[in-house]
Amino acid sequence: MSKRSKKLPKKRQNSDYWIYGHHAVVGALLNDNRVKYEVYFTSEAEKKLKSEVKIENFNILAIKKAREEIDFILKGISNHQGICIRVEKIQPPHLSDFINNLNKETSIIFLLDQLDDPQNVGAIFRSALAFDIDGIILTDHNSVAENSFLAKTASSAIDKVPFTKIQNISSCVKILKDKGYWIYGLDMKAQSSITDIKFPNKIVFVLGSESKGMRRVTSSLCDENIRIKISDNLESLNVSNTAAIMMFYISNINLKS
Repeated sequence: MSKRSKKLPKKRQNSDYWIYGHHAVVGALLNDNRVKYEVYFTSEAEKKLKSEVKIENFNILAIKKAREEIDFILKGISNHQGICIRVEKIQPPHLSDFINNLNKETSIIFLLDQLDDPQNVGAIFRSALAFDIDGIILTDHNSVAENSFLAKTASSAIDKVPFTKIQNISSCVKILKDKGYWIYGLDMKAQSSITDIKFPNKIVFVLGSESKGMRRVTSSLCDENIRIKISDNLESLNVSNTAAIMMFYISNINLKS
């Protein structure tokens, strides 16, 4: 089956990729800010897809394929659940627009400084969606770009959680502080624990890279560095675990108390 309701959007150079997996594909379809080209699905995947969305409402080519054909399209990836969609990478808003779209009184942002593992970044997006985090800021330099693996790990969250990308972290932090945000760096060597802090209403939590943690320059920009207390049997937590714990904690305390 194929359907083309309108002329498809023109492809930008080197900006398209395949998203696979049911939840990730549905998230991409429902994202009005996402440019979409074509969706392929098996008969089984089509039934599940049609139970959630009306594919005919989208300006997209929809084609039924055998599972083996989708395997070939995705170059051997097997955990696609019989569905994939070719899309363009999301064009994130400018930092000022990103901030202006957030709640003016209370908001929680996570700033990911040079995280380059798509599984970690995807997991952080998924946790952010689970705990109603307001947005994510990614650094452009030495950071993972949007790709198939990240989108699958995020399980639709990359299309639902607002995010932006920045070139200069110092300028970004200054703008955030001018907008009333307090900046907290997550550092296992910090003196203060997260349970020691009475958090304000507008917060940014900074997470450093998987291998080195927060850079010295990034740490110096924070209003305070804090840690999650863990057993002495373990030196540190994975960055996506740290994010999930912090998101759960901050979303379950009364920020106005």
